[in-house]
Amino acid sequence: MTTRTTVLQSSTEDECSPFFTSIKSMTKSQRDDLARLGLIRNETSVNILLLRRKHGAYLRRALRLKDTQQLPGSYISLDSSKPWIIYWTLNGLDLLDDLPDEDTLIGIVHTLRACWTYVKREVVDIEDENRAGGFGGGVNQLPHCATTYASVNALSIIAGCDADIYPTATRLALHLLKEKRKALLKWFITLRYKDSMFSRERGNAKKACGYRMHHDGEVDVRATYCICSTASLLGFTDEISDGMMEHIIDCQTFEGGFGGEPFAEAHGGYTFCALGALHILLKAKRLANLEQSGVDLVALEGWLVRRQMSHEGGFNGRCNKLVDGCYTMWVGGAIAILGLNGTDKQFDSGVYSNETDQCGVVRTRDDLIRRDIGHDSEGGLLFDQKLLQRYVFLCAQDVNGGLRDKPSKPRDFYHSCYNLSGLSVSQHIFTSGHNDTGNIVTMYEEEETNVLAPIHPVYSIRVERVRYMVGLFHVDVTH
Repeated sequence: MTTRTTVLQSSTEDECSPFFTSIKSMTKSQRDDLARLGLIRNETSVNILLLRRKHGAYLRRALRLKDTQQLPGSYISLDSSKPWIIYWTLNGLDLLDDLPDEDTLIGIVHTLRACWTYVKREVVDIEDENRAGGFGGGVNQLPHCATTYASVNALSIIAGCDADIYPTATRLALHLLKEKRKALLKWFITLRYKDSMFSRERGNAKKACGYRMHHDGEVDVRATYCICSTASLLGFTDEISDGMMEHIIDCQTFEGGFGGEPFAEAHGGYTFCALGALHILLKAKRLANLEQSGVDLVALEGWLVRRQMSHEGGFNGRCNKLVDGCYTMWVGGAIAILGLNGTDKQFDSGVYSNETDQCGVVRTRDDLIRRDIGHDSEGGLLFDQKLLQRYVFLCAQDVNGGLRDKPSKPRDFYHSCYNLSGLSVSQHIFTSGHNDTGNIVTMYEEEETNVLAPIHPVYSIRVERVRYMVGLFHVDVTH
């Protein structure tokens, strides 16, 4: 039966198909054009390249704090998303090993400081000397969980840089994190929302406790993840964890994925947030695996692996939706986090375990799902990692720099960040010796320049940055 959904899907497949043409079958003129664009090394090459230099140049456009060149006028709609733009671009550059100069990083720290806002005492009833606050989207804007998460991630990236190269920037970023840490905790606590109206019966379990994105804002699993991630990096997970796990479990749907709130449709982004938060909370509550928390793991695994589109190779975010490059991280990262459940290869102290099997691969328990998707992924993840990378290299890259949703869409900072983040997940997670390109899962194995720095799937920043933050606050990575 032909429906609007099948028509759109067919159109998307037709849109992507030309990008999957064999380079060997191209004429010399066509190969010359690819070489001129930088997508292959020369006319005899058959391996697509990651346009590192072009992507780096595109991402740095947003960070030219002293440059007269400004972003296009259309970006005014993102005026309340300054920390997000900083995080998207900075994280992408960090994965590319192409961070900007120290003056730019110092300017970023000052910009984020200007986004900090203390909440009014009449709102939270806190004495002046014990004020609470968070990072807003811009100067004098309302503190918000999402922009606070983006700000702390960006500051963690800068604080964790090489202090010999960036002495002033690392010091300023670290000082800002330490200065605002207690106020953040106080503000997070004021965002708690307890209401049994949406809670399912859980026997003697604690009443589910959600969190608002901001005062008088929506209660959803994004807030729970943003708060969990930030609290974990800054070392105060225990203080905010009561009731969180119960609220997240209530958000799992009959499909298997997680919605933003109880009884909502399962969504790739919300599922990533749910699993990221659950992974942190499992450690905090000393639980061994997701089954102990009440997650329907079989349904969840099945829903996640069905997000990979068989023709395009990328992921969609919901049932009967189109492929989108950002889900390279949202779904790919969720599957990676799920793979941490119950295995011996935890990200202890924020780093990859040195203990590996002979293949350097962690195998999960559900071989049935592997047979269902018809692929035993070389890297141990429950999706075809090379097929996903093919989508990123061929369909998501803009030849002028930056990455996109799909070929018909324009490049942007958001999709650039999450295409690169998911690409790193697909290259590194559950592989041994991640500094040795021979043990990394890559679509074009001969091209070492295609390999990104390893990212932590829970926190969405480089593993080294997580390691630094954990060591700084002397706590376990998820505690």
